[in-house]
Amino acid sequence: MQHAESYKIIVSSADKAAILLRPQKGEPHNPYILYDGGNHAFLYRNKHDVILLDYLNPQITSLLQKLDSIVIIEAQWETNRTINDYIVPIKHQSYT
Repeated sequence: MQHAESYKIIVSSADKAAILLRPQKGEPHNPYILYDGGNHAFLYRNKHDVILLDYLNPQITSLLQKLDSIVIIEAQWETNRTINDYIVPIKHQSYT
């Protein structure tokens, strides 16, 4: 598991959301987010690549509790170039 050192969450006026990450190694395969309603979530990109999204803003956590899916955008921030983008389901359940 790796910790996302920097990421951004973008929310539209229609309460649609996207998570902006730096490019990751490998391709996503059956990705999903595991979220228990707290201040962090886990992005499972594939069976070998799990990314911790920590210290979520309370405004985002209230939105995540309502969403069934979210867009992931992997981009080179310096050039504003998207490397990968995909929609992932959000699984609402406890980690323990």
